[in-house]
Amino acid sequence: MDQLEKKGSNVDVYRKYIDVVSGLQLDVTDTEGLGVRLISWIKSEEGGLRWTGNIGTFVGIVLASFIISQILGILFNQLFRRLGNVSGTLREFVVVLIKRGGVVCGVLLALTALEVSLGPILALVGGASFVLAFALQSNLGHFASGLTLMFYRPFDVGDEIKIAGLWGWVDSITLASTRIKGFDGQIYTLPNGMVWGDIIENLTTSERRELGLQFRIGFDEDLAQVQQLLVETMKSHPGVFEEPPPSTFVWGVEEYYISIEVDGWTKTEEFWDVHQEVLCMIKKRFDQEGIKLAAIPVHNIRFQEALSRKTHQLLAETPVEQESNEH
Repeated sequence: MDQLEKKGSNVDVYRKYIDVVSGLQLDVTDTEGLGVRLISWIKSEEGGLRWTGNIGTFVGIVLASFIISQILGILFNQLFRRLGNVSGTLREFVVVLIKRGGVVCGVLLALTALEVSLGPILALVGGASFVLAFALQSNLGHFASGLTLMFYRPFDVGDEIKIAGLWGWVDSITLASTRIKGFDGQIYTLPNGMVWGDIIENLTTSERRELGLQFRIGFDEDLAQVQQLLVETMKSHPGVFEEPPPSTFVWGVEEYYISIEVDGWTKTEEFWDVHQEVLCMIKKRFDQEGIKLAAIPVHNIRFQEALSRKTHQLLAETPVEQESNEH
């Protein structure tokens, strides 16, 4: 510009343009002028006051969304608890979704206070969602099955179930998988797609559970006496309900024994304790009455003696070669 001015050109217009596009220029060596300019920028409506208001609005919206989402989460949690028929896993999922989703929506809304356009952000999220949905098709199927399990609630955490050849207690349920704890403490993790697509047997759906024990009785035992003993022993346990009363049922006559079952009802949470104690009581009564449980006969064939005799016979029949010694 200086060279053009020396040659006689009018550079006033260019200098004004440079001043406009350059914005605020601060001379750090001039501390007094720097302070004045900063103060003037802060006080200007298009400078500090504007951005102070924007930042304050941003923080206020984020805090308000956080507080409101937490309150809504608590209210929905109490509502689901009062309804009583809502799965605990579904309740926790909805509460977490409300709390975190409310904060995310609040942050997106607050960004508009900072003059950030949400259009490109939403377009980016939409594109990323399409790519993830295409790449994770099987996982999305498990997520859909997880939501179905939460809504229809064939079982809940803590229930004893049989599924996919497994027998145990439900340890946890997530959108992707279900964890089952076995009798020996082992943990099985099943994808929810497999869980929902298989036959589910829930053994703890009610407060009462039937206790059924089967026994094999020999043909020489008095069947009526055995039935009476089983019913009396079952009734004598304090954990067995009087109504409906215990009963017996003869399943069938097999080749070596008669199969008989005794049934009674007990509390679901006490089932396995009662199961074990009743079995011990019945075994003790059988021993006292001299009743023996039948077992499939086992035939033990001994070959040792026959094999020894055959060996001696073979040795006796074998010719012995004699060697002649010539002197």
